[in-house]
Amino acid sequence: MLLGPVGKYALVNAKVRARLSALLPPEAIARLAEARDVPEFYSYLGGTIYEKTLSRPEVSLDPRVAEKFLIEQEVQWHTELIKDLRGPSLKLIELIIEKYEIENLKVALRIREGNRGLEDLKYIIRKELPHSLPYQSIAEAKTIEDVLAYLIETPYLGPVKSVLDDYKQRGTLFPIEIALEIDFYKRLKARVDALDRTDRRIAQRLIGLEIDLKNIGWLVRLKFYYSVPTGDLVDYNIPGGYRMTSDKLRQAFAADSVKDVLSVALEKSFRPIAELMKKEEDLSKLYLLEIILWSYLVSEAKKTLGGFPFTIGTVLSYLILKRTEIRNLITILNGKLLNMEKTDIESHLRAAF
Repeated sequence: MLLGPVGKYALVNAKVRARLSALLPPEAIARLAEARDVPEFYSYLGGTIYEKTLSRPEVSLDPRVAEKFLIEQEVQWHTELIKDLRGPSLKLIELIIEKYEIENLKVALRIREGNRGLEDLKYIIRKELPHSLPYQSIAEAKTIEDVLAYLIETPYLGPVKSVLDDYKQRGTLFPIEIALEIDFYKRLKARVDALDRTDRRIAQRLIGLEIDLKNIGWLVRLKFYYSVPTGDLVDYNIPGGYRMTSDKLRQAFAADSVKDVLSVALEKSFRPIAELMKKEEDLSKLYLLEIILWSYLVSEAKKTLGGFPFTIGTVLSYLILKRTEIRNLITILNGKLLNMEKTDIESHLRAAF
């Protein structure tokens, strides 16, 4: 007998609701931003779900390890949810975890390009990931063709191989990084399409919105920072967006400024973001653009949690909010390491739960 939505999501919903109650409130995030230094930042997290992770000896010796441990904890929490899922829902969340592995691969490729040092390998996450990639071998590979040999039997071989000519012509990893992202979201869309009607509708909205936001961010980077010709921009957008149709993206491609791009792209669909568009010089700050766009996704996740609880939407919304919280912790930690003022740190934080 097939389970109905309540039977299918009862266990995972209870687990997610418990975890949602453990999310740090805004006042806790504000207090962390006020911490005088890194040790005080750690002390403020005492008694929270992060205490055990951040009390490990390696963290005090090297604060950058804390970022690694936080993301590894995030992956572990996500992986634990899989145990209570079945069928297409399970397959969807399993694939989402691949995104962390793609970020690892990007780091190894950047080291190979000379953009980062080999010591950065110790900061990538290695737990609970679907493939055992030899990151050091990739980082030390003499040629990009040598890298391909290490990607055999992984989903990453095809997208990297498909853009080798573009990579060599442009002399930048950007084509490879975008190819990996586009392939990931194409495969994610296929997993979404395999869900039942109710789950599919919710997942299309939440994942589609994330694709919309990523496409907008990429458009600004490509057009105004990488000087990619307008005619080539269509090759660098991810299919499967929720509100950003191909026609709307093409209109945005032709815009002459960041503000004009956002005016076309956001329109009524992203009214909360449009209202935050104040100054052109502010919008040119890529971190601010990302914060504004991500805040909209957080808002949609909260709305989803207010609806019928026994759907994939509860799980996806939790993943969005947890990722937001951990990125905020990492931002504050890095701000303390750089001796940034509280106001500067807060300007880099994403909207919290």
